[in-house]
Amino acid sequence: MGYDKALRRIKEAGETGATELSLAGQGLTELPSQLFELTNLTHLDLSNIQLTEFPAELFQMTNLAVLGLNNLQLSSLPPELFQLTKLTVLSLWGNKLIRLPPEIGQLTDLTELGLAGNPLGGLPSELYQLTSLTFLDLRLTQQTSLSPKIDQLTNLSWLGLDVNLLTSLPPELFQLTSLTQLGLGNNQLTSLSPEILQLTNLKGLNLQDTPLTSPPYELAVQGIEAIREYFASAEEGTRTVSEVKVILVGEGASGKTSLTRCLREERFNAHEETTHGIRIKPWQLDTADHSLRCNLWDFGGQEIMHATHQFFLSRRSLYVLVLDGRRDERPEYWLRYIESFGGGSPVLVVLNKYDTNPGFDLNRPFLKKKYPFIVDFFRTSCATGNGIRDFRQALKEQLGKVPLTRNEWPESWFRAKERLEKLNDPCISYEDCEALCRDAGVKGEISQQVLVDFLHDLGIVIHFTEFDLADNHVLDPKWVTEAVYKIINAPSIAERKGLFRKDDLREILRYEEGDTYRYQWRDHGYFIELMRKFELCYELEDGEVLIPDLLEVSEPEFAFDDRDALRFLLEYKDFLPPSIMPRFIVKRHKEIKDRLRWRTGVVLEHPLLEATAVVRADNEARRIHITVTGRERKVYLALIWLSLREIHAGFEGLKVDERIPMPDNPDITEDYQTLLNYAEQGLEKIIPKGTKKAYSVQELLDGVHFDNPSEGEKMLALADGERKDGGLPGLIKKLNRYVEGDLELFGLKINYKNITEDILNRERK
Repeated sequence: MGYDKALRRIKEAGETGATELSLAGQGLTELPSQLFELTNLTHLDLSNIQLTEFPAELFQMTNLAVLGLNNLQLSSLPPELFQLTKLTVLSLWGNKLIRLPPEIGQLTDLTELGLAGNPLGGLPSELYQLTSLTFLDLRLTQQTSLSPKIDQLTNLSWLGLDVNLLTSLPPELFQLTSLTQLGLGNNQLTSLSPEILQLTNLKGLNLQDTPLTSPPYELAVQGIEAIREYFASAEEGTRTVSEVKVILVGEGASGKTSLTRCLREERFNAHEETTHGIRIKPWQLDTADHSLRCNLWDFGGQEIMHATHQFFLSRRSLYVLVLDGRRDERPEYWLRYIESFGGGSPVLVVLNKYDTNPGFDLNRPFLKKKYPFIVDFFRTSCATGNGIRDFRQALKEQLGKVPLTRNEWPESWFRAKERLEKLNDPCISYEDCEALCRDAGVKGEISQQVLVDFLHDLGIVIHFTEFDLADNHVLDPKWVTEAVYKIINAPSIAERKGLFRKDDLREILRYEEGDTYRYQWRDHGYFIELMRKFELCYELEDGEVLIPDLLEVSEPEFAFDDRDALRFLLEYKDFLPPSIMPRFIVKRHKEIKDRLRWRTGVVLEHPLLEATAVVRADNEARRIHITVTGRERKVYLALIWLSLREIHAGFEGLKVDERIPMPDNPDITEDYQTLLNYAEQGLEKIIPKGTKKAYSVQELLDGVHFDNPSEGEKMLALADGERKDGGLPGLIKKLNRYVEGDLELFGLKINYKNITEDILNRERK
C-alpha cells in the first residue's frame, strides 16, 4: 500500500514538475526507480521509512538543497552523500549515528544541520568548516564538552545543546554574537560565566533541569534578562548561601520538639508541652564546607492543623518525618504529604522513642523504592540519647547537599535579607519590600521576586504569590503562624463547632506570656482574610465566620431523594489530603442548603440551577462521593467537578481516579477515562471489576455527559460568573494548569485557552 501511494506521489511530481516531494512515513523498504528521474527536485523528505541501504542513484540528484533522513535507524552515513554539495538543509534526527565522517566538511552551503537524538559523542573538526550554518541541533547527542572551534560558526542563530552531559562551556561559545536561541537544558552545568552577556542578540535561553547555583537556577530559568540582572548585581562580589530550612513533621506527641532540643544540644524535657502550631528555632552547625544556619520548623501534628501546614511548607528544604511506633503510624500519609508540597525535597525518616518500643520498624526497601526522596531511616531515643549522634551527623551531611545552600548570591541580596530580618514591623507591603531591595542594591524586578521567594523557602519571610492580601505581602513567619494557629486551636471556636465573630479575636489573640507578638485590633480582619484566601474559613450572612475543619463530625439527618440521581466518585489512589473537603465547603459555601454541612460532607443547592447535590468524603476509603439530583444535574456535577479539580491542582503528584457508578449497583464503578478510551476505540460493552454483567459504554457515558451543547455553555457561563463573584477565584485563569490542549469535560470538547481569552477580553472592555 505504501509503495503504491509513493508511486502515485512520484508520478504526480513528475507530471507537475514539482520541486518538492515527501515520501515520509510511507513504509517503503526500497526507493522506486522512478524517483531518480525527478531531476528538478530540490526538496526531498525520506524520513520514517524502512530503508536498509541507499541506492547510488540517490546521490546523483545533485540539485537537492533540502534532504530529510530522520528516523531511518542509520548507524553510519555513506561517503557518497557528501557529493550533494548544493545541500543547504540536512536533517538526520533520531538515527543511530555514532560518528560523523570528516566528509561533512564538503557541504559548505549547509545552513541547517539537524543531528538530535544520535549517540555521536565527539564531533569532527571538519564540522566547524560549515561557516554558513545558522541552525545546528545537537540535542541528545551525548556531548561531554564543546570544542573551542565552535567560534568559527559565526552565523549561528539557533544552537540546541539540550539533554547532553556538558559540565562547562568554552568561552569561545560566547563569541557567537549572532545567536538568538540557545538551548542548554538538561545538562550538568553548575555555573554560567558573565561572558554570556556578550550574546547581545540572545532572546531565548533554555536552562531547564540544570543544577545551576551561579546564577541560582530559579533565576536563570527566567531567561537572559534575569541573568543580566544577576550579573549586574554581582559586580561587587558573591557569597554562598549558608542557611537552610529544616521541617519536622509527624503525628502529635511523636517527639518532634524533643528531637529539635537534642539537635540543639539542649536538656531533654520528659514533660514537653504539645506544639500547637509551629515552633521555629535557629540551629548553627558546621558542615564539611562551611558554617550553616538552620531554621528548624517544628510542626504540630494534631489533625486540625494538617490543613494549614501546607501553606507554610516549602520547596528547597530538608524534611524530617518523626514516627514513634506507639500507635498505628501513617508513614505513607506523611510521605505523600511531603511529596505534595515539598517539591522533591529530601526526607530523613526518624523512628523515635526507641527506648519504649524497640521492635517498631517499617518496610524500608519498599518505602525507599516507592518514595525515592527518602534519604535513610534512623532509630533514636531523645530520652536516652541513643542514635542522636548518628542522626545529627547524617543530617549535617544532607544539609550540605540541599541545592539552596550551594547558591551564589550577590552581596546586595544578603544586604536586603539582613534588612528584612531587622525590620521592627512584622509585615510590610510588597511595594515597601521592593523599595528596601532597591536601596540594598537589588534593582531588577525579577531578581527581587526570586530573592523574596528564596527567603520564603528559607523560612525567613512568608510571601504568598497566589493572591493579594491588603497591603501585607512579606511577613514574619512567627507573626503569621502564631495568629493562625491560635485561631484554629481556640477552645471557644471548637465548642461552637467552628463558628466565631471578628470581635472574638480580641480574646483569642490576646497577648499571653511566651507569645512573640502583641496583635493589634487592626490586624484581626487581615487574619480572617488570610484564612479565607487559604480556604480555611468563610463568612456567613450574619457576620459570623465558620471554619469547616471544626464542624460537627456527625452527619445531620436530612431528606434527599436520590432516585434517578446522577452519581460520580473520586477515588484517591494513595492519599486523600484532609484539607480537600473543608476547602470544597469553603469554595461552594454560598450554595449550602439549610446549613446542612458537617466535617466530611455538605448538601448543596444551586440558586440558578434546578439541582441539589450531596458531596461526602470517606477519608478511610480515600473517596469522595458526589450525588446530584434535579433537572440540571449534569451542569451542576460539572461545576462541582471543576471546583475539586481546582483544589487538586494545588497538590503535586496527587493521583485521582474519576469513576462512574453502575446505575443498578452504585457499589460497582468504572473508571471514567477507561470508558472514554473504550468509546474512542469503538468498543460497545464493558464488564466492570466486581461483576459479570456487561454494560453499554455509551449509556454509562450518556449518564454524565451533557445532553446538548447549551448545557455546556451554561456551565461555562456559571463558572465565569462565579469567578467574577469570587466564588471560584481565578478558576478560568488556572484551567490550563489542569489539562494540556483541549479537555473532554462530560462530553463537551472545551478549548480553555480560547475561553480564557474571551473572558479576559470581555473584562478589559
